[in-house]
Amino acid sequence: DLWIIDPETKTAKEFLAWPGYSLSNASFSPDGTQVLFYAEVLANRHATQTQLAVVSAAGGNPVGLTASLDRDAGGSAWSADSKTIFFTAQTEGDIPLFSVPAKGGNVSKIFGNDNGINDFDVAGDKIVYALTETRNPWEVYLHNAKDKSSRQLTRLNEEWISKKIISVPKEYWHTRPDGMKIQYWVMEPVGRQEGKQYPTILNIHGGPSAMWGPGIFSMWHEYQVENSWGYGVVYCNPRGSGGYGDKFKKGNYQDWGTGPAADILTSLDEAIKQHGWINPDNLFVEGGSYAGYMVAWIVGHDNRFKAANAQRGVYDLTTFMGEGNAWRLVPTNFGGYPWEPATKKLLDESSPLTYVDKINTPLLIIHADQDLRTGVIQSEMLYKSLKILNKPVEYIRYPKEGHELTRSGNPGRMMDHLLRVIEFFERYAQHPK
Repeated sequence: DLWIIDPETKTAKEFLAWPGYSLSNASFSPDGTQVLFYAEVLANRHATQTQLAVVSAAGGNPVGLTASLDRDAGGSAWSADSKTIFFTAQTEGDIPLFSVPAKGGNVSKIFGNDNGINDFDVAGDKIVYALTETRNPWEVYLHNAKDKSSRQLTRLNEEWISKKIISVPKEYWHTRPDGMKIQYWVMEPVGRQEGKQYPTILNIHGGPSAMWGPGIFSMWHEYQVENSWGYGVVYCNPRGSGGYGDKFKKGNYQDWGTGPAADILTSLDEAIKQHGWINPDNLFVEGGSYAGYMVAWIVGHDNRFKAANAQRGVYDLTTFMGEGNAWRLVPTNFGGYPWEPATKKLLDESSPLTYVDKINTPLLIIHADQDLRTGVIQSEMLYKSLKILNKPVEYIRYPKEGHELTRSGNPGRMMDHLLRVIEFFERYAQHPK
């Protein structure tokens, strides 16, 4: 609920309760007459679209603004005249900037295509924004709403970029037998020559409700490093991902393994059909968090990969319910708790650890010792089980790091992490001569 605090008397009172919703991030309009806030549906909130809504500052019934867009609302800002709300929303691999009338109405896309507006603010008729795009990882721009022109304000990366070869993703779609449309991208290895085949990495995202694409900053370095070492990269947004609407986001309910894995592997299969330079006999797979789960799931059901890397993953869902701070993913994604027989059966069937004896792919397991999202016991269980089974496995534990190691960890350990994965894959990679 939303509350108002009087800073002088230090008293608080409830301002707005909206049954069935969790409310957050309230902000007054510039004229002080309205309140903008975010609203999440409480039922299965991990797989619903976060909406923007407004309510009169005097109280009353809230008005939802973004339900028709069917996307998660991101950062938002008021226009100076309090008539318009600007916001971002992840959609189909991009993060465009949108606007919507404060009184409700049609949502309009302002700009953003094959890139991501990762932060912005509004002043008068000017919009300043930080943009991520493949050819330039992050710069600040100024948009003039009157003439719809944009100009670059910073050049933080251009000198460095000018000395690098940047691989640009190519976008594709395929349709699954159940009608789900899956978007995926293919990135070529640096220096690719016609007639030669190259090792290729299938890179998987976590969440499971995250979204990847050209507008996402967090993977920029990892993709480019892998391409620079002579690997192709394939990545996709399987069912359960954000950026495609409510139905798609709920598409992995009670199915973390089979359905999403089929979306991911079919994306790889399609990429191989379309790109003769991908060596189908020299494939690798990696991912972190939910994608660590997915890597372990895939190599427990498929032997096509020469080597695999599972990072900070969940491998036993019952244990995860007890020790991970994202434990609510268990009841919301699987419909119950481990002490309920039907749910326990589903959790066991959905846990990669159940199929550990089927894993034959050389596996590098990586975890951080301060990871509270997916505790280290997850990695220890998988590693110990594979060692007992005498399977090819190695384990790296990073000190003084949490779940965000690859995105906001110590820079030295972030680089070490990238290079250790490359080193592991290089043992099994066949590069063209």
